[in-house]
Amino acid sequence: MNLKLEIPEDTIFLNRSDLKKVLQELLVELKDDKSLNEIMTIREAAEYLRVSIPTVRNMIANKEIPYFQRGQVIRLNRMNVKEWLWNTSEF
Repeated sequence: MNLKLEIPEDTIFLNRSDLKKVLQELLVELKDDKSLNEIMTIREAAEYLRVSIPTVRNMIANKEIPYFQRGQVIRLNRMNVKEWLWNTSEF
């Protein structure tokens, strides 16, 4: 009996302990990254996303991106935007 196993080229194999170590390192890195809790203006969000200010305004108007509003002031939380970006991106 011949058995052929095909594995994609970009597949990475890790054992459980190596994976746990990598995840712990990432968690420490994320905890140390103070910028994740940073509150951004529309201009800062546009720079972060590398799009124009009108594009961010349109995304807010269409409720496509997470934001919060206090009175007339609109702000975006960097961590929420980063999470939104990961969830809406296609790889």
